[in-house]
Amino acid sequence: MTDAPSRPPLLASLPFAADFVLDVLQTASDRPDGSLAWPEINRLAARWLRLDAEAGVVNTSQLGHALVLEMADHGLLEAETTTTRDGTLMVERVLHPLIFGLDFGRSLAA
Repeated sequence: MTDAPSRPPLLASLPFAADFVLDVLQTASDRPDGSLAWPEINRLAARWLRLDAEAGVVNTSQLGHALVLEMADHGLLEAETTTTRDGTLMVERVLHPLIFGLDFGRSLAA
């Protein structure tokens, strides 16, 4: 018997984080190129994630990017990253795994 995969810690601790994750995956998969850029991540974070100064959540953009990085660490998607001036790791672009299958299929069909 195998253990069920663990939930990413940040995802498990935040209300509406699952909705954010599902929306990121759906939005990226709906794009013809399977990608999602920094501004869309920020938009989805603003839609789903709530500011909570008591819990230390003061910037939905950074929180959204942290969640996307966690998603990448768990293999849900690929993320191209960049670093801000203050050294914060942010996601420049998300690539939905579906795009790799589509690219492979196109190369086989060619």
